[in-house]
Amino acid sequence: MRLYLTAATVALLALTGTAAAHTGYLLPNLFNTPQRDHVTVEASFTEEFFTPDIVMKADDYHVVTPSGAKVKLPAITYLRDLALFEVDLPENGTYRISTGVREGAKRKMALVNGKWEPVRENGAAPAGARVADAQSITRSDVYVSKGPASDKGLAPAGTGLEIVPLTHPNRVDPGAALPVRLLLDGKPVAGVTISLHGAELPDEEDAKAVTVTTDKDGKASVALPKGGTFLLLARHRVETADGPVAVKSHSATLTFAVGS
Repeated sequence: MRLYLTAATVALLALTGTAAAHTGYLLPNLFNTPQRDHVTVEASFTEEFFTPDIVMKADDYHVVTPSGAKVKLPAITYLRDLALFEVDLPENGTYRISTGVREGAKRKMALVNGKWEPVRENGAAPAGARVADAQSITRSDVYVSKGPASDKGLAPAGTGLEIVPLTHPNRVDPGAALPVRLLLDGKPVAGVTISLHGAELPDEEDAKAVTVTTDKDGKASVALPKGGTFLLLARHRVETADGPVAVKSHSATLTFAVGS
């Protein structure tokens, strides 16, 4: 029996670090095109790449053009399982298509024996436990190139958690590696696992052969064993000693195609 989850449940799973948490993605119908004037993109949360499961809504769907201009995407069609939108490609080069930073709903958490636990609705936290809000913050990106791929669009946005490719993802071949850098608000994040996902790759729990850890400069290199469409996923939790929001659970994804 297939289980359908609400967007709020998706956010709660991300906050509690559940391995089965749904992951957001953007998937264009084309990653490279010689002369088409647009692409169509789907956006969804899924547990099985790339099968849409829960629609992904965002206030800041946008595209960064090859010249570096940020253009908001106003015409988003929200279905129950996915969002659909078109992106115009008026000039040659690479476009960065993004959800922007998505702030999820806040949930009450309690610090119990040094570990943050969700406070059930209408439930009470243990006596003396610190209770504060927790929030999931997500971002999904993809690059589409019209004509020759260009590098200007690869510049980091500088907000939220983001996987920044250090080699153009639309130029990689099977058997090569994709070097990336993980940034949080523009600063390198060390010691975070980045995992590679795809329809023919194992689930995250068994993906030890396709996971890497960022170094002190936030850099990592991901081996690409075969051609196809893949997704990179990074999750990073930030906890604060005080303040109204105790836990921020960041996640970032980057979709790309090898040998396209």
